Amino acid sequence: MGDSYRFNIGDFQCVALNDGNIIGNAAMLFANAPQEELRQVLQHYDLKPDHLPSTWTCLLVETPTNVVLVDTGLGTGGEYGGQLLPLLQEEGFQPQDIDTVILTHAHADHIGGCVDKVGRLTFPEATHYMWQDEWGFWTTETTLKKVPEWAATIARQKLPPLAKQLKTVNSESEIVPGIWAIAAPGHTVGHMAVEVESRGEYLLDMVDATLHPIQIEYPEWYAQLDQFPEQTVVTRQAMYQRAMEKNALVLAFHFPPFPSLGHILNQAGRWKWKPLQG
Repeated sequence: MGDSYRFNIGDFQCVALNDGNIIGNAAMLFANAPQEELRQVLQHYDLKPDHLPSTWTCLLVETPTNVVLVDTGLGTGGEYGGQLLPLLQEEGFQPQDIDTVILTHAHADHIGGCVDKVGRLTFPEATHYMWQDEWGFWTTETTLKKVPEWAATIARQKLPPLAKQLKTVNSESEIVPGIWAIAAPGHTVGHMAVEVESRGEYLLDMVDATLHPIQIEYPEWYAQLDQFPEQTVVTRQAMYQRAMEKNALVLAFHFPPFPSLGHILNQAGRWKWKPLQG
């Protein structure tokens, strides 16, 4: 499968866009997992603990009224990622065509592509949206001092230029017709998921609420990057239940293989991930 994947949700045309890939490891992804159980699970899925592929899957949704981009990838100029803009152009979209950008949280692989190296907005016509608590956390120096320097540096570079074109949300709300901001805190203080609905069909973009398919089956195994681990676990359970009840197609930003799409099932009291492909 290539670096973009088209699909429909009702009347909405959607494109999953692979900004890049990276290799993670078990210590990072499953920080609190019992070691012997983790070893057995990885072995069951034929996975190596130091070689766990991860995608960066952004989402474009074209509705009858709007062109919406969910997350902007890592941006150009780095060793990894930065494929979003050329992929958009291959799909027939110029930056100025995007009228709405939803930034689900302020980590580099989600906000890196929203502003170029000199502070110009990549999507100059777009209203940008972020959860209010997330924006406040990542634009306040007292809280930035509490996070790793690499994360604080990206926030200082990428977020202030957005201020004039940014709106914040603080409750479950419809950003444009058919596209909803959903509270999904834990990975960060104001991490949000995005729900898309058209003609009774649903897509739930869980973004980083869950970082690896194993965490569907073992939602209590949080990652080193989950800022509030206990809240992360609660959020995951709520996301899985929501997806199952609505029979939603699920997008998980980091799930390999691309296009990171699938369904969440409950079998004998355990959640299961069923990838769209295979």
